[in-house]
Amino acid sequence: MAKRKKKSSNSYSQQIVGLATIGLPAPVQQVAKSKLGSKLLLLLIPILIATGVISVSFSGGLPSITFNKERATAVGRQVTTDAIKAAEKIQQYQDSTYR
Repeated sequence: MAKRKKKSSNSYSQQIVGLATIGLPAPVQQVAKSKLGSKLLLLLIPILIATGVISVSFSGGLPSITFNKERATAVGRQVTTDAIKAAEKIQQYQDSTYR
């Protein structure tokens, strides 16, 4: 009997991230191509571009990606501040609910 071909267990997001990370070291590729890693990358990359942490420019038809360290620091501080405020609101809500 002929054997059936095994269907690829990689999702589309894993395949896309696999193609996008071709030039990266193998350990980074493995993490990026995992189920969780691929979904996180596909969610985080547009957010980082929108916030200005990563910028993409094209020169000679080739993309060039730059990382803005100062903007990353500013965004990190803002996220930390927002997370602390959200945690305080949750704590206040829980305190008022359980009284």
